[in-house]
Amino acid sequence: MENTLIKTGNNESLKTVVLGYLLKSSRVLILLILMLILTILSPSFANKTNLINVFRQAVPQIILALGMSVVLLTGGIDLSMGSTTTLAAVVVAHAMKNMHCHWMLSILIGLGVGVLIGLVNGLLITKTDLPSPVATYGMLWVGSGLAFAVMGAFPIFGFDDAFRFIGTGYIGWMPVQVIIVLVLIVIFAFFLKFTIFGRRIYAVGSNFRAATASGIKSKIVLIEAYLISGAMAAVAGVVLLSRLNAADQNSGAALLLPAIAGPVMGGTSMKGGEGGVWGAIVGSLIIVIITNGMNLLKVSSLWQQFIVGLTVVLAVWLDSILKKKSENR
Repeated sequence: MENTLIKTGNNESLKTVVLGYLLKSSRVLILLILMLILTILSPSFANKTNLINVFRQAVPQIILALGMSVVLLTGGIDLSMGSTTTLAAVVVAHAMKNMHCHWMLSILIGLGVGVLIGLVNGLLITKTDLPSPVATYGMLWVGSGLAFAVMGAFPIFGFDDAFRFIGTGYIGWMPVQVIIVLVLIVIFAFFLKFTIFGRRIYAVGSNFRAATASGIKSKIVLIEAYLISGAMAAVAGVVLLSRLNAADQNSGAALLLPAIAGPVMGGTSMKGGEGGVWGAIVGSLIIVIITNGMNLLKVSSLWQQFIVGLTVVLAVWLDSILKKKSENR
């Protein structure tokens, strides 16, 4: 009888370990399997040029996903990030071409706009007690309206080579924008894991009242989270503008949903307090690689959004199942 119990206990322990491993590695496994399938279906996918192009396309999305992850970890959401990206890009373009500002000063102005939008979001949520979806959705329209007002009816394009180097230049074989996002990833990973600020973000997201009772200034933490998301939206706008060499009034709109889906696919809970940087990166790469693969396979654009949406739902569903099984063991 004892041997049976020991064997049963060992089996249960083994299952727990396996489920825990699958939970942690499932996203990476999905990414690797997806890359393998696309390599088989389209040998040009694994081409060095295409892979570099994939990472370049992923840069603005990953930058937004980093900022969104911080907000999601607090239990909120920032629906204004897409319009903030657009507004920052338009403001930078306007400053360079119409106000004749130096490109460095123009970038600082654009970043300031992003931070300002983030500050307004944070204050609306903490001072007026508006739910984050409501407050940031309102700012989405504010940002879009301001972008149209600043840009007007005339397109803004044709920027200095020094500015364009951010989005199209290389240092060695590495694109500059990829270097930028790698630096941001390291910074975010360090601050979330090894600093007091990171621990406060997780604490506020896990239990706002308990965090406040323990002495954490939870509302200040929330404002800081939205400041970061606004700043990251502006950085994404600068990179996008530099790469496209033209200001588009809707350039950031298409990036909002992937910015949310990436972290969620990567295991960041929309309830707050759970997730991190690496999952957000993997989730974002999955979305970008699926899109790139469908383009290579000449899948109709009419089906691409459906397939991406279905993949996001299935990935989150699988992740949810593994989490529940792991918790029940």
